[in-house]
Amino acid sequence: MAHDSSNPTIRSADLDQIVALVAPVAAALASSGHKLYLVGGVVRDLLLSATREPGETSPGGDPFSDIDLTTAARPDAVKSALVGLTEALWTQGERFGTIGATVSGRALEITTHRAEKYDKESRKPIVTFGDDLHTDLSRRDFTINAMAIDVANRVLHDPFGGREDLAGLRLGTPLDPEISFADDPLRMLRAARFVARFGLAADDGLGQAASAMADRLAIV
Repeated sequence: MAHDSSNPTIRSADLDQIVALVAPVAAALASSGHKLYLVGGVVRDLLLSATREPGETSPGGDPFSDIDLTTAARPDAVKSALVGLTEALWTQGERFGTIGATVSGRALEITTHRAEKYDKESRKPIVTFGDDLHTDLSRRDFTINAMAIDVANRVLHDPFGGREDLAGLRLGTPLDPEISFADDPLRMLRAARFVARFGLAADDGLGQAASAMADRLAIV
């Protein structure tokens, strides 16, 4: 279910460092009319680290270890934007829209917005590249991973209420859980891991869907 987000601006020391790291890439993409967003686990972990008390260990991971970004630019345009900015570049995931690179010693991955569907018998995504950030976020596994930060202005895009769910220790899916788990049943196992890792309580609908669709795990 879509969420009425006020699109706050995010401030933190960790975000400052990550933005400085990827700013040259963002500028290169902006020159061809494309925005660049931090997305997924890095956003979740940045929000968690920003709320911890001094000396307190964040329940999230190290946001510098998993720098994922998304853009409407197609993979060829991403590769062009990275020319001269990287120490290494890898393209194994290019057919799925992902270009990897090492920038200033840090690994990052940039993935073109997706509007993917899944083969119900194999979990393999049928990737269609898209131009809309919110559509891309809607295809992600959980609301706490369906958030993005605009590198240019640090505005948080959170159409499915992931920040509130993170604060309220809830685990939910951007789309109906039946849709999410039918697309990729591995998400049912990931749900159990996220509940344990972050001390979350699964939404009633999520738990019911996982119980009802457990037989889908046979294809994992």
